[in-house]
Amino acid sequence: MDGGQVNRIVARNVVVELPAGAAGCWCQVRVRAGGRGGRWWAQLQMEDAARGQVVRQVFLGAQRRGTRQTLVHVPAEAGALSVLFIGDGPVPDDVCVRVLSRAGAALRLLRGGWRRLPVALRGHRLGLAGRVRAVLGQAPARCGEAPPYDVWLALYEARAPDRAEVAAADTLQVAVVRGEAGATLASLESAPAGSIVIGEAAHWNRLEADFVLVLGAGEMLAPHAVARFSAAIAQAPDAAFWCADADEIDAAGRRCHPLFKPEPGPVFLESGLLTAGACAFRRGEGWEALPPDADAARLMLARRAAPGAMRRIPEILTHLPAPPAARRGLAAPAVMPQGAHVSIIIPSSCRSAHVLRCLRAVAASVAGIHVEILLAVSAIDAGDRRQARCLARAEAVPGVRVLDLHLPVFNYAEANNRAAAQARGEFLLLLNDDVAPVTKNFLPRMMSHAATPGVGAVGARLLYGNGTVQHAGVILGLAGLCEHAGRLADASDPGDHGRACVDREVSAVTAACMLLRRRLFEELGGFDSEFAVALNDVDLCLRIRATGARIIYTDNATLYHYESLTLGRHYRGARAVLEGLEVQRLRARWASALACDPYYNPQASLEPGREWQPAFPPRSCR
Repeated sequence: MDGGQVNRIVARNVVVELPAGAAGCWCQVRVRAGGRGGRWWAQLQMEDAARGQVVRQVFLGAQRRGTRQTLVHVPAEAGALSVLFIGDGPVPDDVCVRVLSRAGAALRLLRGGWRRLPVALRGHRLGLAGRVRAVLGQAPARCGEAPPYDVWLALYEARAPDRAEVAAADTLQVAVVRGEAGATLASLESAPAGSIVIGEAAHWNRLEADFVLVLGAGEMLAPHAVARFSAAIAQAPDAAFWCADADEIDAAGRRCHPLFKPEPGPVFLESGLLTAGACAFRRGEGWEALPPDADAARLMLARRAAPGAMRRIPEILTHLPAPPAARRGLAAPAVMPQGAHVSIIIPSSCRSAHVLRCLRAVAASVAGIHVEILLAVSAIDAGDRRQARCLARAEAVPGVRVLDLHLPVFNYAEANNRAAAQARGEFLLLLNDDVAPVTKNFLPRMMSHAATPGVGAVGARLLYGNGTVQHAGVILGLAGLCEHAGRLADASDPGDHGRACVDREVSAVTAACMLLRRRLFEELGGFDSEFAVALNDVDLCLRIRATGARIIYTDNATLYHYESLTLGRHYRGARAVLEGLEVQRLRARWASALACDPYYNPQASLEPGREWQPAFPPRSCR
C-alpha cells in the first residue's frame, strides 16, 4: 500500500444480528467482497452482556475480492456481532453467520489448529486436556491477519489533532549527540533551529536551558515532538524525566515496529526501552560528567530521577534508525535477605494426589530457607477417605503445617485470610496448590524485589505444563476486563522488543504466586471475601497500588501452574453464577483503573495474543 492509498484508509462499523441458537455456540462467520478494488480487513467483536465487556475475536483480511471465513465462539449473553471494516476500498457486500453443531465445530477447530497440537501435547500429562482445548479454541483468533503498521498510522494520524511544527521553548534545549556524519545530519534536520551538537563528554557543560531533550545520532524527531515535550514539562514542572513512544525507520525509509512504552518505573527502566529515543531531562549537577553515548547518558540521567518524578507521553515522537533491544540486566540475586522469614500459604481442599506432588516440590525448593508452609484446608469431610489419606501424607512433608480453616465451602479469599492470621512470617507467599517451582531459587529472587522499600507485591512467571506461558503479569482492560499477559506464548519467546524477558512494574499479578509483606496484607484487611473464586488478586493489587506501593513482575522466578487442576475451572458447576457478580463488583469498584492501565499503553491492543501491538481502531486514554 503506497502513501497515496494509506491516506484514504477509513474505518467503518457494521452490526450483524446473530441467528437463533448462536448464543453459547461456535459459529462460522463468512465475509464476502465484491471485488471492486481496494484492500480491507475485518475485525469481529461481540459484547457479552453478562460480563459487560466486548470480546474481540479475530481479524480477517487482507482481501480484494472473494470470501474469507473464520470460527468464533459466541458468548452466552451476546446479542449481535459487530464487524469493524478497515481499508481503502468499499465495505464488503455480505456477512453471514452460521451456527455449528458441536461435532462440526470440533472438526473445524481441529483442522485449523492441528499444527499447534504438538505444543499442547508436550510436557507433563497433568492438565493435558485443558491445554488441548485452549490451543484449539485460540487457533481461530491467532490465525487472523491484522492490518500493517502503515494502515494503523493512517488511522492514528487522521484522529490526532492538527499539529504544527513548533520551535523549542526557551526552557527546552535539544541536544543531538554526535555520531556518524550522515546520521547526525539527519537528526539535526529533524530538530528545531537552535539545537547544539555534543560529541564529547566535556561538551555537556555547554547546555544552558533548564530542560534538555537528548537525541541520539540517527534518531529523528516528529515535527510536533518539541511542542509535545514542552507541553508535558509545563504540565509537570516538578518532574525530572519525560519519555515518549517511538517507532523505527527501515532501509526503505518506511516507519515500522512501534515501541509503545508503559508508565516509567525504576525496575523497567533497567531494560533500556524507556530511554530509547528522545527523552527530556531537568538539567542539574553532574551533567559535565555524562558519557558521550546517547543511550548511556539517557539511562544514567533517568536513574537519577525519583520514581514519582518520571513521566510518559503516549505519542510516537521519535523515529529510530535501528530496533532497540531490551537489556536483560543483572538477574535478581538468589540470596534471601538476612533475617527474612516467609510464610507460604497454600489454600486447598486436599482431595488430589497432585496437591502432594506440588507440595513436595515447593518444600524441596525452599529447603534451608527460613520459611513455614501452611496448607490451609477447607471443606474437611471426616468420611472422605481420599482426603484423609492426602492430609496424612501432607503432614509428613517436612516444614508443612496443616490448618483446618473450618470453612464448609472453599472460598479462596477467605482461606488465605484465615491462614494469614495464623502465619508467623514477616512476608507471605500466596501459592496455589497446583503450582510447582521450575527454578529452585524462585523465592530468593522474588524476595530481592519484595524486600525493596516501596514495593507492595511481587509476582512470578508461571508456565503451563507444556512450557507455554500462563502468567507474565496482569494487564487491565485486556479482553475487556483484565487478563494475563503473554498467555499461551512460548516460554522462549522474548516478546515485543524483548520486554517479556525483563522484570517490570505491572498493575497486578496473580495470587497463584504472590509475595508481599504480612503487615501490608493485614493493614488492607486481606482479600475481599466477596471475591470468593477469582479477581480477588486483582482487587488486592489495586488496593496495594492505591497506597502508593508498586507491584513487580519478575521473569527470574519461574514456576509451573497446572491451572485449575485441583479445584476445577474458576466458574463451573455451582460456581458459575459467581462469575457475573464478581466481574460486576470489580468493574464497579475499579472502573477508572480498568479503563486505562498505566503500565500498558493507550495505543496498544486490548486483544489477548496481540499485547503491545497497535490497537484497531487507535484509542487513547490521555
